[in-house]
Amino acid sequence: MSKKINIDLIRFLFSFLILAIHISPFEDISPLFDFFFTRVLGRLAVPFFLMITAYFLLDKSLENVSVLKRYTKRIIKIYLFCILLYFPISIYKGDFKEIHLLSILKDIFVDGTMYHLWYFPALIFGLWMVYFLIKLFGSNKAFFISILLYIIGLFGDSYYGVALLNPFFSFLYDILFTIFDYTRNGLFFVPLFLVLGYMVKCGKNKPISSFCYSCIFFLFMTIEAFLLHHFLIQRHDSMYIFLPFVLYFLFSFLIQNTNFSNKKFRKMATIIYIFHPFFIVFIRFVSKFLHLEGFLVQNHFIFYLVVSFVTFLFAYFLESIKLGKGVDEG
Repeated sequence: MSKKINIDLIRFLFSFLILAIHISPFEDISPLFDFFFTRVLGRLAVPFFLMITAYFLLDKSLENVSVLKRYTKRIIKIYLFCILLYFPISIYKGDFKEIHLLSILKDIFVDGTMYHLWYFPALIFGLWMVYFLIKLFGSNKAFFISILLYIIGLFGDSYYGVALLNPFFSFLYDILFTIFDYTRNGLFFVPLFLVLGYMVKCGKNKPISSFCYSCIFFLFMTIEAFLLHHFLIQRHDSMYIFLPFVLYFLFSFLIQNTNFSNKKFRKMATIIYIFHPFFIVFIRFVSKFLHLEGFLVQNHFIFYLVVSFVTFLFAYFLESIKLGKGVDEG
């Protein structure tokens, strides 16, 4: 039997962490805990999704490139659907008051037309980049190159304040940020986690040690994140030094301790990822119409619970009637 149940379940649970990032549910209760929940624990989610994709896709793609071509076409269709879905919301937000061709192209091909949609162009670019890196140079050199790119990305993300100390690097990143808004993208962020997922597929790890190491590195990452946050070094907070270590060992442990698959969880996780901003906006609109903003929206924790519940019901319904089949991106 296929070994996916823990992976699918964790992916499903992690989808709610991504939702939390966009709501900050504990901000009113404890800003520090909210930072931990959303900007530390929550930052495991997207790399985890990337590693799952690489684990189940890259080895097959390297043997037969048509596998990667078919997958790319599927992701492009999902992305185009998402662009159309969120186009009215973008107009409602006023994103198109000033339209420039360069900014439109940047949004479509790099940053995403909605704040969570950067994932799809980044995934496509990262997959093809890693595919060619492994094909041309082998997995070891591809790993080394992806590390170098990740380091460059670090200094445009959580370590941006350090880069600003040097005029040359400050100037370099100023140029980079005219091309894209974040280094959390398909060039600097995505490749390393794809390569790590592929390495887990090809390598051998001791499950117990992997789990222990993931906990240790997560502690280090938490300390790292709070120090960076305290000293106001971060430009963004998606990339940490210890993040790849946590994901590598956690993913290794989970992969080696699974017994059967659950496609329902897998598809629901993707549906939640795609649609949760829609329900954030929808519930804000409904609460304003019903004069319930003070209860439903201004209380971030209640707002998070309501959006999570409604999005879950929608994902469950969509998957149950099999309309979720086309959005299974993992």
